[in-house]
Amino acid sequence: MPVMKKTGAAITLAVASSLVLAGCGTTTSDSAGAGEAAVERGPVDKILFDYPFTALPVYGAIVPIIEARAAEMGVTVEFTNDDMDLAKQVTNLTTYLSSDVDAVVSFPADPASLESIARDYMHAGKYWVTYGGDLDNQDATLQFSFEESGRQLGEYAGTWALENLDGAAKVLIIEDMTIQIGQERTKGILDGLAATAPDIEIVSQQQAVTPDEGLTVTSAVLAQHPDVNIVLTAVGDAAQGAYQALVASGRPENDPNTFVGGLDPNVFELEQMKAGNFFRASTYFSIVELVRHVIDIPIALGEGKTDASVDVPVSLVTADDPNLDQYIAELGG
Repeated sequence: MPVMKKTGAAITLAVASSLVLAGCGTTTSDSAGAGEAAVERGPVDKILFDYPFTALPVYGAIVPIIEARAAEMGVTVEFTNDDMDLAKQVTNLTTYLSSDVDAVVSFPADPASLESIARDYMHAGKYWVTYGGDLDNQDATLQFSFEESGRQLGEYAGTWALENLDGAAKVLIIEDMTIQIGQERTKGILDGLAATAPDIEIVSQQQAVTPDEGLTVTSAVLAQHPDVNIVLTAVGDAAQGAYQALVASGRPENDPNTFVGGLDPNVFELEQMKAGNFFRASTYFSIVELVRHVIDIPIALGEGKTDASVDVPVSLVTADDPNLDQYIAELGG
């Protein structure tokens, strides 16, 4: 899944789901640290959303949904501008520590770099929600079936290869091994392939997250293995680049013997799927329902809910999905 180098390279996305609020009163930090006094915390009125992957296509879709949910729930939301840079993420979070925000929902580009900051937020009486993974210091986490989503994609691709290629497929895996979500998704893809098509040939595993990175990686692999006919990506945006590389190499967009699939699709990919082209599968969940949790989980914590973490179930999406048009619309298409 997502990646951002410590020097400021590209990273990706993730989204979360809907939550029934429960409980009331004040809460205290349950990760305050041994020998340190817990800080009493109350209701949440202002939330900071720290999502460093601002250059990815999905970011423009999720911000207005979060803003609308905040208005609906009567709270204020602010956004960091990390500009795909880990150093800026650390600086921005450090600056907001002394502000009047009551909670932060943060996607840590490098979890180890944010552990102490998360602890400081909690000690300052603010709630910390980790988006797309786990930290040792957190009040809740927002996840979305990381390994299971990869497994669903891998299993479907393996079955497709057996049915359409007699199992004689050459596969490129575009992984993301830099953070938790990417590692778990990559493992799921590989396990799903092994479960359904154990003899399938994986010709290369490469790291990529953005469309440009997916294009570059796939073009390089095609130069050595021009007969690659399945590409699976742990990050959906990288699948767009893989698709474009295959087309640029001369592969017809409706080629019946080519399969591209990636997790968390963007509008481009779903439109290719709808058109009957060789972007064939992804896993998905309603982005509207999911990113509302950026607001709902902090509010739930402020109302006293102690088990506010969410792990959102996902489902496989293919061209015959009756909700395909709805998914495209949710992503801004």
